[in-house]
Amino acid sequence: MTAPPVTLELPTELEGYRDDIEETIREVRDKLEQGTTHYRSQINKVHNQNRPSHNGDDRVARIAEPTAVFSGLPYQFFDLIAVGPFQPIGTGPFRPNRIIRAGEPAYLIAAVWRNPVPLGFTPGNPSAAEVMAGQRFTIRGQTVNINDVTAGPDLGPATGQFGGGFVDFRVFSIPSLPAPEDGSPRLLDITLTIDVNSVESGLPPFAGYASLWLQLDTEPPFVFPYIPGVNGGPIVVPGLVPSFVRDIPVRVLIYS
Repeated sequence: MTAPPVTLELPTELEGYRDDIEETIREVRDKLEQGTTHYRSQINKVHNQNRPSHNGDDRVARIAEPTAVFSGLPYQFFDLIAVGPFQPIGTGPFRPNRIIRAGEPAYLIAAVWRNPVPLGFTPGNPSAAEVMAGQRFTIRGQTVNINDVTAGPDLGPATGQFGGGFVDFRVFSIPSLPAPEDGSPRLLDITLTIDVNSVESGLPPFAGYASLWLQLDTEPPFVFPYIPGVNGGPIVVPGLVPSFVRDIPVRVLIYS
């Protein structure tokens, strides 16, 4: 289930970078759709293993439980994922970068994933993506200025309405704050939140925050010198590859 092309809403200050931003979002969409395909295949494997046996052990019937666990599997209705941040490198396209010079443009992507698998993992049931289609949502970025532990500038809000498909995107411009008066860099923590208004549909409202941060920076591995008593040799610290980070805010550093 792939959503039809839609015009991406961008903050005014990012309009000049539309082509680069849309290309980045296409790449992120591809990754999320590939991951969802794998998720479907895993669900199918478990579902086939849990089919009722000849002795009447009807495990699949347990999906009537009022919780979000069906046949021992959790069913996640939706998730909000923070992706980035990105900024241009020289005159080229945007690249993942968490160290931002004051005055330079930078942005953060909010990706909303709605579960396209049928509720209860039962064919014929509507999926969470279908149930939530047509509902309006608002995404906000809450920022904390770590230097003095105060509220920083908010991102957004960005609003929208879920349509077809199961992935929606909104783009937020990261505020370019001046560095502190002493010239030290300014560290910001950004948390994305979502509020889904379900009043018109008669369903209860939904809310959540970005528990996943798709951090796309890379760092090479490096080696500590010899540490006595630790296997008698150098300690290799793994490098950083693009990956999901869980339950921490997006952290950026702004310098002058």
